[in-house]
Amino acid sequence: MKPTISLDHAVIVARRDETVNALLELTAPPAPTLERPPLDIALVIDRSGSMEGRPLDSVRKAVLELLRVAGANDRIAVVTFDTSVDTVLPLEHHDVVAVAGRIRAIHSGGSTNLSAGWLKGVEILTAAKRPDSVARVVVLTDGHANAGVTEHDALCTMVRGATDHDITTSLIGFADGHDENLIAALADAGRGNDYWCAGPDQALNVFTAEFAGLASVVAQNLSVEVRPTVATAAFECLNEFDTTPVPGNEAARVINIGDAYGDEVRRLALRFALRPVSTTDEVLIAELVVRWASTVGSVALHELVIPVSVNSVSEGTARPDPDPRVVEHVVRLEAADDRRRAIDAARHRRFDEARRLAHRAADKLIGVGADPDEVRELMRFAADIEHADEMTIKGMRSASRQTNKGRRSRFDPHNPY
Repeated sequence: MKPTISLDHAVIVARRDETVNALLELTAPPAPTLERPPLDIALVIDRSGSMEGRPLDSVRKAVLELLRVAGANDRIAVVTFDTSVDTVLPLEHHDVVAVAGRIRAIHSGGSTNLSAGWLKGVEILTAAKRPDSVARVVVLTDGHANAGVTEHDALCTMVRGATDHDITTSLIGFADGHDENLIAALADAGRGNDYWCAGPDQALNVFTAEFAGLASVVAQNLSVEVRPTVATAAFECLNEFDTTPVPGNEAARVINIGDAYGDEVRRLALRFALRPVSTTDEVLIAELVVRWASTVGSVALHELVIPVSVNSVSEGTARPDPDPRVVEHVVRLEAADDRRRAIDAARHRRFDEARRLAHRAADKLIGVGADPDEVRELMRFAADIEHADEMTIKGMRSASRQTNKGRRSRFDPHNPY
């Protein structure tokens, strides 16, 4: 991983409270053209009653296509869940012709026991773990978890625990019935991806995107430990990555980014609130400890320490203009947060607050030259906020996640940006 650290303000004024935004960019090496780690994937599919008909039919076809394109060393298991759980296919490399009948026989049923389906996927991957493989559970659901373990924090704890065994989790929210906040939280805890599949015609595109990404993974368990110095009063992560405390250092936090694809740039934005400094000199405000496991070439664990420093100058000294790249990235993240908060406010019928936040997000996006379609969607949402339907809200939330994670999460043919 090649790191680049940029600050919006690399020069601060002594004896004054200052805020500095930092953008850490981690560029992954190219994916190998011939060799890659084998994939072990457990596809966990919601077959609850609401999936009946065209939705479930499109998922069956998408699963068959994934089985067809899987590499010779890749293994795929298929699990279905409603009130109960069934293993449709064990973890093997399957002949798609031989197993097509079993996939086509998947039928809809009752409630949504997401936790049981996910646990079965983890159980299958754990029982046949290969040390050199990329192991992931991919859950597709169109509903809310209403059976088994349903409490959000408990589900996140379960999913986060699987990462200790190098099993990550991605989630696909289907149509308009799922809980997009739970989908996002579980994907963050599982160091995977989250997607919004707007309709049946997008199911294959979503599966293909996830599979293609896994096939080009060059680094896993990418994390950044932020160790602030005494010069920093507080810091926050502006992305929605999962964050965990550091034993023995109350001020530090580990930000779990997940995996990195070949040539991909993973971006992390941090905001540091600085204490006044009394000297005019270089000031170390934090150390960033980047850790990852390489999956190509020499498979090994890596650690890299990056100092974050600013220069302190006296009052009246000329300072350079803020770094425009950092400013733009931070503004886009702030707009994404406003959009998320607007959705929450609208759901709780605080329409004036939601309208204000949506307008503020739109203004920020206009200021950085964002896609006009993205701005227009926000303005339409603000204008008719009392009547916004679930498809509109889920589209808004997935757009926010795309900004935060730096990966496509929205599969909606009507709003593809």
